[in-house]
Amino acid sequence: MPVKTPAAGRPRPGRTETPADASDEASLALPHERDQSIDMTDAQADPQVQQASRDLRRGLQDTGKSVPMDKAYDRLKR
Repeated sequence: MPVKTPAAGRPRPGRTETPADASDEASLALPHERDQSIDMTDAQADPQVQQASRDLRRGLQDTGKSVPMDKAYDRLKR
C-alpha cells in the first residue's frame, strides 16, 4: 500500500514547520560547554566550598566517612 504524504504547501494540523537550517544546531552549546559556561555558575562561591578550601590550605584532613564506609561495603559484598 503506498504511503500517503500531504500535498506540498498544504498545512498539517497540529504541526509547525521549522527551517532545516544547520546554523541553528551549530549555535547550540554541547553539554560540557554548558556546564563550563560562566552564566551557569553562581557569581559568589558557596560558603561551604570556601571553608573546605581554607581547611585544605591549613592542612586539615577530610573527616568524611566515605572511605571507611566504602571499605565496610566491600567487606560485606564478598
